[in-house]
Amino acid sequence: MNRTDFMESVSLDSAMLKDKNFALRQLSDGYVVCMPRIARTGLQEYLGIEMGRPELDKVIVYRPEGEVFSKDAIKTLVGKPVTIEHPDVPITADNWRDFAVGHVGDEILRDGEFIRVPLHLMDAKAVEEVKSGRSQLSVGYSAIVEWADGVTPKGEKYHAKQTAIRANHVAITHTARGGPQLRMGDNRRVEMSTRTITVDSLPVTLEERDAQIVERTLAKLATEIANAQTALAAAQTTAQNDTATAQTALANVKSEVSTKDAEITTLKSQLADAKITPAKLDKMVADRANTVARAKAIIGDAIVIEGKTDADMRRQVVLAKLGEAAKDWTEDMITASFNTLSVADTGINNGAGSLSHVVQVVAGNNMGGDQRELSYSAYTSGIQERWKTAGVRNPQ
Repeated sequence: MNRTDFMESVSLDSAMLKDKNFALRQLSDGYVVCMPRIARTGLQEYLGIEMGRPELDKVIVYRPEGEVFSKDAIKTLVGKPVTIEHPDVPITADNWRDFAVGHVGDEILRDGEFIRVPLHLMDAKAVEEVKSGRSQLSVGYSAIVEWADGVTPKGEKYHAKQTAIRANHVAITHTARGGPQLRMGDNRRVEMSTRTITVDSLPVTLEERDAQIVERTLAKLATEIANAQTALAAAQTTAQNDTATAQTALANVKSEVSTKDAEITTLKSQLADAKITPAKLDKMVADRANTVARAKAIIGDAIVIEGKTDADMRRQVVLAKLGEAAKDWTEDMITASFNTLSVADTGINNGAGSLSHVVQVVAGNNMGGDQRELSYSAYTSGIQERWKTAGVRNPQ
């Protein structure tokens, strides 16, 4: 049977629709049977969040006739379980006992733009649900959604269309997405169930479908508000952290400035202390002349004076006299050695303990006792103590 033959074979005329077998009825064993409409072609409206497009308020989905009534789609309805409301998971052999309250028969028919099926309700509690008003029907199914703006043959615009529709179950619900004509029972008078919900602390009574739409919209808004509050809190925390970091950086800068101020004050004081005064200049000139004279007296013209400090000249003298033994000496050791060499080799001081004084004492014999022994003792003492008064000239 080709697709066209199938379409024709399931078409119903108005006379058949009046048959009593299509009406809702309860059997003697308590089961309920009927031949309700469960699905239709055309446009259906979804919230953007339901279609994975939260940026859209609503999405218009087109269910083409060729897809709804295709042979592959129709045959998936046969034997499918009936549930109370849509479960959160697909119905399979593993969970069928947990959800099923009835099943769909195998005589699937077309009724204009609708699909009719033989529906068998087997569960007593489910029967009571239907009697109490929960009687509309909605097919749970999978489909391929092709996103593309389009226009139906009737000139209606849509955002996407469904293809490859495959049924999983039929749910008994308060409000069918396909409209109130999808219901158990075929009476023309349709009773729309209502429900009272609270909006902004006020009770509002709406038709069940509208109530569901309002609740989904409110839930979406609540989520967006919560996300905005979270983002605001994060921004405030970041701002507080940035402020604390800036304050710490400012404190560090102030501390560094204070430290630099102290250093500047100290350097100014040191600069004032180091300022050359006439008296300091006279002393520097006298000290340098003294060092030059003592160095020349020891090593003569071998001393290099130009561009050399007093310390440089003292080191020249000591190295010239002692060689490698003094190459690693400190400045203090060089100065002590230089002073000793000055006393021992030159007799610059011309005082007691100098070599010339010893010679004069021996030659003149002008002191009592053993003059040679006294002179040698004085000389030795002078040599040992001279480093303490190095560079000091004694008056003749």
